[in-house]
Amino acid sequence: MGEVLIRGGRRAEVCVASEELVVFEFEMDPRTDGAGPHLHRRHVDSFYVVEGELQVTRGRETKRMRAGDFVAVTPGTVHAFENASDARVRFLNVHAPGMRFDEYIRRMDAKEEVDSEEYDSFQPSTPAA
Repeated sequence: MGEVLIRGGRRAEVCVASEELVVFEFEMDPRTDGAGPHLHRRHVDSFYVVEGELQVTRGRETKRMRAGDFVAVTPGTVHAFENASDARVRFLNVHAPGMRFDEYIRRMDAKEEVDSEEYDSFQPSTPAA
């Protein structure tokens, strides 16, 4: 069992944390926001639903993913996710390469001031360097 990070309505267990890969197992309460629109320039952000439904927006497409569904978001693609259902959802979230994303989530949960770009997370309007 890995480190568990808890923030209002969301539980994230760090399953793998390496330079090559960061894997979380998330559980989210009903009607809970995950992450608003953002993008990554150097890594793939993937979602695999284990139980329940997860709403994922990738580019202009919004999809309600169910148990067994998988989506990979390629670098440069704006995406967001949330539990828009009336039941809990459990899913795996994979970052490859890892980009120290476990540290990013840990610091955000601790309400530290964080430069998201240091962890390859950008707002859609942020110009390329």
